[in-house]
Amino acid sequence: MEERQIYLQLYEAMEALLHIRRDGCRTIGPRDKLLRASQPACGFPACKGLETLVRHFSSCKVRVPGGCVHCKRMWQLLELHSRMCTEPDDCQVPLCR
Repeated sequence: MEERQIYLQLYEAMEALLHIRRDGCRTIGPRDKLLRASQPACGFPACKGLETLVRHFSSCKVRVPGGCVHCKRMWQLLELHSRMCTEPDDCQVPLCR
């Protein structure tokens, strides 16, 4: 059951990454898109969790392979996205091919 839960979390995070890149997100960005004031609040529950994960990833001091479970999850997400991305030349997701 734990494998299924991890897969589901990664899937939701991938969907949030695509949503952020494609639509922009009132919760976390991207900062290069102009969001309309009338744009509704974000409906993706994974966006807030992804924001927390990105903030941790950018400031984590452990930085050793296998040393931080949160950073490991972020690397998994970025690697999964890179492998599945259909627009690598135009992609704004960090570390995409």
